Amino acid sequence: MPALTIARRLAAAGLVALTIAIPAACAGSAAPASESPPSAASPAPADPGPAIDTDALLRDGSREGKVVRVSGFFVATGGTARLCSVVLESYPPQCGGGTVRITGEVPAAVLSALESTSDPALARATWGQVEVTGVFRGSGVDGQPSIEITSIEVIPPIKG
Repeated sequence: MPALTIARRLAAAGLVALTIAIPAACAGSAAPASESPPSAASPAPADPGPAIDTDALLRDGSREGKVVRVSGFFVATGGTARLCSVVLESYPPQCGGGTVRITGEVPAAVLSALESTSDPALARATWGQVEVTGVFRGSGVDGQPSIEITSIEVIPPIKG
């Protein structure tokens, strides 16, 4: 069966919300989201324009229910993924400041390109700079701001 996009999976399953399964994805069992073109019944969403940061997204009330492109620091722990506006310099890193929950499937290729804990005494965590495109909900999962991802890319560190 061909992979379905997150939106089509939600419609087919009749689910209201989808939570991320980081432990399974970190184990390499997650399949990348489908890149199939939209059908005539579901036109392509408008281009969200250049990426904005997490704080700019949280300040802008006009983006509710719209496709957004956001760059930020991704932290995934305990089956929950977030974009953070501030990163606390702990090991593993933690979110501070404004956060946006990420829902949907994060492809294993993205997770493997990010940093992660390797010490078995520490809780499993994955982190790094990413750019996420998806639908923004100001009161999404558990009433928290969230983005249901349609795509996610790792932003390589600037060397210099």
